[in-house]
Amino acid sequence: TAYRGNDNAPVYREVHVVDTTRHTVLFECPDGKAFARKQLDVEGSPAEPDYSFVDARTGYEEGVEREGATRVAYVRRPGSQRIDRPLPEKSDAVIDAGFDMYLRKHWDAVIQGGVSVAFLITSRGRFMPIHISADDPKNGNRQLTLRLDAWYAFVAPSIVVTYSESDRRLRRYEGPSNIRDARGKPINVRVEFPPSERKDNVAGNPFDEAMRAPLDGRCAG
Repeated sequence: TAYRGNDNAPVYREVHVVDTTRHTVLFECPDGKAFARKQLDVEGSPAEPDYSFVDARTGYEEGVEREGATRVAYVRRPGSQRIDRPLPEKSDAVIDAGFDMYLRKHWDAVIQGGVSVAFLITSRGRFMPIHISADDPKNGNRQLTLRLDAWYAFVAPSIVVTYSESDRRLRRYEGPSNIRDARGKPINVRVEFPPSERKDNVAGNPFDEAMRAPLDGRCAG
C-alpha cells in the first residue's frame, strides 16, 4: 500500500504477481479499481528486465524493450508521440524494479561497504551512477539508500528501502513512484510491503487475471 509521507490515508495499492520469469504489477485505487499496469520480463537478467508500464488515466507509457539486437528505453507522454532512445550495453546495471533482485544478490557487498551501479532513468533514456549504502540493522531490519551522484541530484531524489535481515525481503520503499501527478512528475511515496499480505500457491491463473483487469480506476495520484 502506497502513502504520501507520513499520511496514513492510502494513495493506491500495488498487487504484485510473481514467478521465476514474470512479474506483473496492478496499481489499484483505494476502492480496488485498477488504473495502471506494469509487466516485467525477469527471465534473462532479473536486475535489468525488459518492462512496460501504462497509466490508463493519462495514457502515459514507459518501458524497455528489444528492437532486433538493440535495447531501447521508450516514453510516451500524454498527447505526445513515443520517443525511443537506444541503450548502451552496461555491466552491473539496474533497471526499474530490478533493484530488488540486485540488492538481494549483492547483499553482502552492499552491507560491507556499499556498491556503485548504473541505474536507468527510463524517461530520460540514460543510465545514471548511483551508490548503494547500508545502515546498521535495527529491530531485525536493515535500511539501504540508493543515492545519485551530487551532479545528478536534480534528476531524481534518493531512494530508501528497508529489508528484513532474516529473509532479505522488501518491507518498505520510500522514493519516486511510477505514478505521476497532474504535471507529469513522479509522486514521492512510502510503500509498505507487510509479510501478512504475501500469498503462495494462489489458485486460478493470477497472471491472466492481472492482464485482463480493466484499467478504469480514476483515483487521484
